Amino acid sequence: MVMRPHQQTDSMETISNLDNLAKCVSYSFMDTLNADPDATSNGADHYPRQVFSGHYVPVSPTPLEDPEYVAHSKNLFRELGFADSLAQSADFMRVFSGNLAYVPEPMRKVGWACGYALSIYGTEYTQQCPFQTGNGYGDGRAISVLATVINGHHWEMQLKGGGRTPYCRGADGRAVLRSSVREFLAQEHMHALGVPTSRSLGLYVSKTE
Repeated sequence: MVMRPHQQTDSMETISNLDNLAKCVSYSFMDTLNADPDATSNGADHYPRQVFSGHYVPVSPTPLEDPEYVAHSKNLFRELGFADSLAQSADFMRVFSGNLAYVPEPMRKVGWACGYALSIYGTEYTQQCPFQTGNGYGDGRAISVLATVINGHHWEMQLKGGGRTPYCRGADGRAVLRSSVREFLAQEHMHALGVPTSRSLGLYVSKTE
């Protein structure tokens, strides 16, 4: 799971449960953007297709079966004001292993995936697009599930390996444990070196998948 920070101003208290986290929710930026008009409102959009317009595609993550806690970043938890116990709480694990069915309001039950354009030296690159048009480039297995304002910053919380999206190019939308651990460590190490990067909040694995 990765997080992308955007500066904003706000203050908060210690977050010890999902209801506390829900109080920090802010979709103010998302609400200025346009969803793909061809998308479904319930986020059931898990097969490769061309996305022609919109800033994002509403997508529901595919929950992990029998999720199990692996690790969390104590430094980032402290920075966000999260209690360490939150990482292994049932509600938090449920959300960050992809199940948004029971989130408290104003959290939303549908996440979102974003497309992107690819160019090399100013030349549009479409060879790796399954449609050879560039309309299939985007977050194939990364699904954002939450936008919050915490400690003066706007944080976008995203699941890496959250399941298939319209940009998945035929893959299963999952991330294997070894590469997830590598990315988890690399992000936190880069942050410690002062290099701006996305952050690693926690890591969960399926017992059966």
